[in-house]
Amino acid sequence: MKPQSFKLAMPLLGMLLWVLSIHAGIFSDANRQRLPFLEDFRHPAGEIIHAKRETNMEKLLGRITQKDLNNTVDFATNVIGFMERLENNLRWSDIKVNDGTPSHGMLISFGPDEEAVKRGKDGFISLQAASQLVNEYCNRIFKENLGAVSYRECAKILSRFKFHGTALDQTCKALSRPCQDEEYNSPYRSINGSCNNVEKAHIGESFTGFGRLLDADYSDGIQAQRRSVTKRPLPNSREIVNKLVKYDAVPSNKHTMALMQWSQFMEHDLSRPATAVAIHTDSPIECCSRDGQNLSPRYVHPFCLPIYVSQDKSYSKQGVHCLNFVRSIPAVRSDCSFGASDQVNQATHFLDGSQIYGSTNKKLKELRSFTGGKLATTFYEGHEYLPLSTDPTRDCQIFSKSSVCFNSGDARVNFQPQLALMHTIWYREHNRIADDLAKLNPTWDDETLFQETKRIVIAEMQKITYFEWVPAVLGNIEQTRILSHSYSKSTKATVSNSFATAAMRSIKSLSDGKPKFYDEDRNANESIFMRNYFNNPAIIKQNGVVDALIRGLTTQPSQKLDICYAEDLINKLYTNGHYGFDVLSFDIQRGRDHGLPSYNKFRALCGLKKARSFADLRDVMSLEDIVALSKVYAHPEDIDLIIGGLLEKPKKNALFGHTFSCIVADQMIRTRKGDRYFYDNKDQPKPFTEEQIGQIEKVTLARIMCDNGDDIKRMQPKVFESISSSNELIDCSSNKIPKIDLRYWSSPIQPETTLV
Repeated sequence: MKPQSFKLAMPLLGMLLWVLSIHAGIFSDANRQRLPFLEDFRHPAGEIIHAKRETNMEKLLGRITQKDLNNTVDFATNVIGFMERLENNLRWSDIKVNDGTPSHGMLISFGPDEEAVKRGKDGFISLQAASQLVNEYCNRIFKENLGAVSYRECAKILSRFKFHGTALDQTCKALSRPCQDEEYNSPYRSINGSCNNVEKAHIGESFTGFGRLLDADYSDGIQAQRRSVTKRPLPNSREIVNKLVKYDAVPSNKHTMALMQWSQFMEHDLSRPATAVAIHTDSPIECCSRDGQNLSPRYVHPFCLPIYVSQDKSYSKQGVHCLNFVRSIPAVRSDCSFGASDQVNQATHFLDGSQIYGSTNKKLKELRSFTGGKLATTFYEGHEYLPLSTDPTRDCQIFSKSSVCFNSGDARVNFQPQLALMHTIWYREHNRIADDLAKLNPTWDDETLFQETKRIVIAEMQKITYFEWVPAVLGNIEQTRILSHSYSKSTKATVSNSFATAAMRSIKSLSDGKPKFYDEDRNANESIFMRNYFNNPAIIKQNGVVDALIRGLTTQPSQKLDICYAEDLINKLYTNGHYGFDVLSFDIQRGRDHGLPSYNKFRALCGLKKARSFADLRDVMSLEDIVALSKVYAHPEDIDLIIGGLLEKPKKNALFGHTFSCIVADQMIRTRKGDRYFYDNKDQPKPFTEEQIGQIEKVTLARIMCDNGDDIKRMQPKVFESISSSNELIDCSSNKIPKIDLRYWSSPIQPETTLV
């Protein structure tokens, strides 16, 4: 071979190997989190590497020099550079995400912000470099007979090496940058979550990686999907759905749809993954044809992980064989090490209203009015609504620039009308408080009014989450345990991948495919099909709909958390009228993309006996569900986390079963204990006074709904629970639904001031 040909062939070969590794199914434990707070759930986790094998690997790793690391990163950069031709070919061949298609709907929900795209490029370089290091040095272990070792074990050892001193050195410096004193001592939290943690500025910051409770499980140690214990691929995610999911409505006799909606709203505050886009063009990636057909391999981007459904009866009737799924953007690991993939979280990792205010200064600037501390809104027939998108055909699945499409801190605001409603009432709450504070404090400027209002609104959200939502989903005993933890600077509030990608995604099973409208007497007078309103929120501006939806959320029973799903979510998600996606298939696929270990490993982490056979699942599952699982998976070790969690019987007085309760409880402790600006923490730069905290703790979601509907007259005090003799409808003016008294925020306090 000529030298010139050899120089060209080697990078192309490297790129081919990388593409093959990605399509095979791989990332790290830099963000590995422990469960130090939940004594009942404490359990040793992670792979144990035999001492002799580790010694042999240490000998090999001792040969790796800084020059080797530099060459690996340079190689990775070159490989990614060779993707430009492929991506240009896709563009010239018109392989793209088309407006109004299910792929467009998925892009709206999981599309990356500009900052995610920027950081993702370094993430992809770090990922390819890690793959190259594993391929080269782990293979040497086999060749030199240094002892049998799995790729996962080898990747874990290689993660001891850092990117410091390589071409990614500036990225490492950004992850370890110190905050200035004025940042740490700011009376208000930063919009991107930085400088909350006093030891490491980036912990909890937006666009950093999710954490992990267990090491990532990738078959090649870096990014390839987990495989069955039989060494074969895991069952197709859509096949799992077809064999397990039921469409029977199983309404709760305790909870209302408000529980589902607050769960989703709160999840969006803490978690927002980002799907990858083309490295060189930043264009969205389409892995199937416009009508759902398989693409020729030469047109399949290496970031694709489509779900093939050619054997599916429902989709085959519509001539659909392929569902578009694009892998999530990887994050450079928090300690800047080589190793398994972590994924970017576009939201801050704190419960800080980022779904309302955004996670960047650029987004916040879009949303503020810069007058009287208020958020920008639109008015229609005398009522206040969210600001409108400047590009509605991009941000919603609509075809007219004049159609209604809202803008908020989170792109998922338009997902369905009930979610758009929740955003609306919190925008109204912000502006209501800002107006009252302006009356109390006429000398405060716009910035002071905005920041003081924002911190009150965030405190209200935190109080509702911990005093209403947590006991509803985990039970009062677990709530007491969670509330016993106060701020600790050593605690990382980082959102765990298992919480964001499995536990909270299971909440979709609470949804009803036909949201109902109720009048003031709680009579259902209309219902809508969810399939007609994905990313199409115009109905919310119709006369009376805001109040009808509020009463619907607080009256209509939620479904139980189980394997029963609304058909609109399983077959009609983001539908274009021809076909739609399947939310659970995508959640399974995303869990594998994110390297979530199996359900069996998580149940062991949370204190249950590790299942050696399907019969061992009887401690938390019904016999019927165990039999169904055994017909889908080859072994208990293969079960996907979200599937196992959905099938567990709920704990007493709780929504979740044992394993998801464990994961959610850990996150709720972490979110509270790791947030220096949490509303009741006295160690923050500007703590609330005791009197102010007392007022915040009066707040309920019932009061928020009373105050921010168009004309809500009555509400039950506990909106997550059904109306009953112990939870009766009462007048919104009643002191049984107490109001926050903002006079405690006047400067100086003016107890005689009357607020209208």
